[in-house]
Amino acid sequence: MRLSQAPFLLLVLLLVGLPGKILAQVTTDNGAPADAGLVIYTENYPPLNYEEIGEAKGLSVDLLLEMFVRAKIPKERFDVVVVPWARGYTETQRRPNTILFSTVRTPAREKLFNWVGPIGISRMVLLARRDRNIDVADGANFNNYKYGLVQHSRGDQAMREAGTNPDQFIYLNSPLSAAHMLARGRVDAWAFERIVSFWVLQKLGYKAQDFKVIYAFDKYQYYFAFNPETDPELIAKLQTALDSIRADGTMSAIVEGHIPGASETFLKILE
Repeated sequence: MRLSQAPFLLLVLLLVGLPGKILAQVTTDNGAPADAGLVIYTENYPPLNYEEIGEAKGLSVDLLLEMFVRAKIPKERFDVVVVPWARGYTETQRRPNTILFSTVRTPAREKLFNWVGPIGISRMVLLARRDRNIDVADGANFNNYKYGLVQHSRGDQAMREAGTNPDQFIYLNSPLSAAHMLARGRVDAWAFERIVSFWVLQKLGYKAQDFKVIYAFDKYQYYFAFNPETDPELIAKLQTALDSIRADGTMSAIVEGHIPGASETFLKILE
């Protein structure tokens, strides 16, 4: 046998030996079933989603895994990839069969993704050190201060919508970096989700009472965001699974496991 024929014959033998079900999956549509090719992105955004010892954890992670179980989609915790938000946001718009979470659903993002949710309420705020005595209650003097932001985050979007000069923005890769910058006085305020920001500060060893909310933006809700070219049947299956999780109380139990006492307000559906 010539060496050039060996790879071809090996491939034939492997295909002949495959069980019918697996062979059918390999040869359907684009070469793989939609759920098998699903790419799952999240970011470090505790307690909703974060990485700990190389493993994705958090409220939204546990919720998504339960959705996969109920929808009979063969995905596990190790399939969830934790990346910087800006990367996940860009990749999910570019790549079919991709999920990004936890994503705040806003009018500006509405047509960029397809949506499964809601997960819970997002309360975007500006947080500052209490000893700085910063006052932006009416939003009129935003341009007097420097802000720590994660690029393409809801905080970034909210500050732009408020008419703030982008020269006042300092972009950081993660909420952990932003929290350190705020605590050390390198930015005047941090635009981020209220629950997440206080959770991060305390986990990093800072005292919650040393910080205060100086401005609150409109409330929105967290969703699982999908590339618009993702299989509609897959999205429908996951929405049905999420609805059942909410209806039977499992969703409340998941929230309470991560944010004790918060399920009633976090899970309220905005009209």
